Amino acid sequence: MGELLQDLKFGLRSLRKSPGFAAIALLTIAIGIGANAAIFSFIDGVVLKPLPYPEPGRIVRVWEKLPNGDWNSVSALNFLDWQRRGPFQYLAATGWDNSATLTGIGEPVSLHGVRVSAHYLDILGIKASLGRTFVDGEDQPGRENVVVLTHKLWLRQFGGDPAIVGKTITLGGRPNTVIGVLPQTPGLDHGWVDLYRPLAFAPDNRTRDFHWLEVLGRLREGVTFEQARTQMTAIAISIAHDFPASNKGWGVALQPLTESYVGGDTTRSLYVLMAAVGMVLLIACANLANLTLARGVSREREAAIRAALGAGRGRLLRQFLTESLMLSLGGGLVGIGAAYLGILGMKAAMPPYWLNQEADPALDGRVVLFSLGLTVLTGIIFGLVPALRASRPDLTHSIRQGGGGASVGRGGNRLRCALVVTEVALATVLLGGSGLLLRSFAQMQKVETGFDATNVVTAWLPVANARFPDSPAFLGYVHRLEDRLGALPGVRDVAFTSALPLQGWGWGMPFQVVGSKAIDVSNWPNCFVKMVSPSYFRTLGIKVIKGRSLNDQDVKGSAPAIVINSAMARKFFSTMEPIGKQVSVQEIFYAQTKLGPEIPWEIVGVVADEKVGGLAQSNDYSPGFYVTQEQLPVNDLALVVKGNLAAAALERSITAAVHEVDRDQVVSDMKTLETIKSDSLSNERLRSALLSIFAGVALVLAALGLYGVIAYSVLQRTREIGIRTALGATDANILGMVVRSGLNLTLLGLAIGIAGAIGLAQFLSAVLFNVPAYDPLTLGAVAVLLVVTALFAGFVPARRAVRVNPIVALRFE
Repeated sequence: MGELLQDLKFGLRSLRKSPGFAAIALLTIAIGIGANAAIFSFIDGVVLKPLPYPEPGRIVRVWEKLPNGDWNSVSALNFLDWQRRGPFQYLAATGWDNSATLTGIGEPVSLHGVRVSAHYLDILGIKASLGRTFVDGEDQPGRENVVVLTHKLWLRQFGGDPAIVGKTITLGGRPNTVIGVLPQTPGLDHGWVDLYRPLAFAPDNRTRDFHWLEVLGRLREGVTFEQARTQMTAIAISIAHDFPASNKGWGVALQPLTESYVGGDTTRSLYVLMAAVGMVLLIACANLANLTLARGVSREREAAIRAALGAGRGRLLRQFLTESLMLSLGGGLVGIGAAYLGILGMKAAMPPYWLNQEADPALDGRVVLFSLGLTVLTGIIFGLVPALRASRPDLTHSIRQGGGGASVGRGGNRLRCALVVTEVALATVLLGGSGLLLRSFAQMQKVETGFDATNVVTAWLPVANARFPDSPAFLGYVHRLEDRLGALPGVRDVAFTSALPLQGWGWGMPFQVVGSKAIDVSNWPNCFVKMVSPSYFRTLGIKVIKGRSLNDQDVKGSAPAIVINSAMARKFFSTMEPIGKQVSVQEIFYAQTKLGPEIPWEIVGVVADEKVGGLAQSNDYSPGFYVTQEQLPVNDLALVVKGNLAAAALERSITAAVHEVDRDQVVSDMKTLETIKSDSLSNERLRSALLSIFAGVALVLAALGLYGVIAYSVLQRTREIGIRTALGATDANILGMVVRSGLNLTLLGLAIGIAGAIGLAQFLSAVLFNVPAYDPLTLGAVAVLLVVTALFAGFVPARRAVRVNPIVALRFE
């Protein structure tokens, strides 16, 4: 311990004598450690940490499996059969609560509500912090007017009132008794839910052909995942046998809860970023090793004298490693502080719900331990080789030279060059990956959306199932809204839709082309459905390719008419003319979860594909048709308003106009269509930006390393340069010699790095859009950038070399 304290004191004195070296080293380490700690916190929170529920390995999601193998939502009667016969301690269904509008308190407030079976919260092991959760029987008709509030809603809307339990609040126009408040549970249902109410199946809900539920279960004690899957498969076969009209060929799929929360795209992005910051740290280590080697030259005489006075090799090795570890720990502590800021910045920059709330990236003990371990490893990596060289001094040569003009020798120069080649190779890999993502992002921005987003405002108008007694009353309300909004100054067109552009279709239905070979209803192919007002296509500028658009004559009682998109025409009508053909689709009942008799819908037109998923999603994945709300009314109501002036100027007047028709109508999520379009690219934007930042840091570090090697080479070759000049070498000869040495290192590193960049491109291929993994344009741009960087890095040392006075150079030792 005494010797260790001596080494620490000596190391501090030594670093104080070299403040520039110490500052650069600390900053370099802080960048590398901070970036790694920040990204690791996300990987730890998303992938490595267990979910914050008791025994999460026993919790599974359960889906219905279509005959083609795709997974689907669950019908009510199938769920009830699973609940009764399955291998579960508890099995619960959940459904969206479209009546979670809080009124009676002034302005109406739209809340995110979920209807759940009685034991849903028991599956997650969550108890109320105030009051209680649901009990058996409260998910039965007539007993469902109770509500459990989340902690955030209790604070936000009710000021944390401890007397809230037992009070009555109005939701969707009906009184509900507050029975409990949940604790501040990390990540409960992704953090977007405000309240829970019981899911009570009315007689109309008890069907097998209407799939609308998500199902969550907790396996019984001792039941393995494989055993549960086997048992559920047997139950599905039994149901298919007993109810072939709805279930023939259908099965069951079980999914561990962890898998359902961690998306493949998110996980892939995080691992790519972790690899990127790992490369940045390796480049930083190579730079620091180069700096330490150069600094070691000036300390050769010191090491030789210490060895001559009796210091053994181990003692010298420990001294130099102690200094490296001191630097690394100092930089690591700064890096941990930078990681904290980085985590906050990344959370703020992330699009909503990019990470599930169950994933809570934070600078906790696990991340700090990881950072400290990485810090020690970094100190050893960049300090070991210089320490080994310094611990084997040539006593006679070093003491005679006194440090002046000393060099690390041919072996040392080779090592420094190898480190720079490594830096350039790693920088090439990162620049190649970031270049591909940036090109992919640029390609997405050029995608034809199929609609005109200029001056378009959108909003959701949630309507409770029980608000209107029937569809005519609902449609009358929609017409009043349309008339009032259309009368606003600056409004060109008004339309309503069951789903907004770039936010999915909302509905999917099985269908069959009339006249084709008859097959069981349970095996009909699926397509998407959107219920719109006839003005929808005009408002968004969606082109009619053939036939006609929907119009005001397509109402209840007239011939059922639909317009299909180009994707549906390509997929299902590639060998026939679609106009005039009929497709058979079961009737959807207004505000009910059941289907009626088959209706033959005539195809009257084909329209261009509008982007309904992300911009990167192929249109071929979205075959669907449009129908008027008059002929197929549903209470999923979204508003689309086209203005003659800037969209933002219309927002306040739109809300006021809606409230003139109904003061209790919530206008939620009001956005311009341009904003929705921009938000759809937020994942790609964030991933590209982060990788580009890390690649930029890698490029700067590589350039600094290249500069250091070239500058040191010029210093070591001062005498040689003087002789060349004396023998007649021109400035251009000397300049070319110096620049060429740096360029050779760059080209070698570039060749190695391009191979690595191609490997990374293969990994990224799943998230690239309209950009090949082996993109010559990107790789060529990276090569040009690195060559230009090498030329700039070598320019300053080269200028210094041509200014060397031959007389002074010939005296240089």
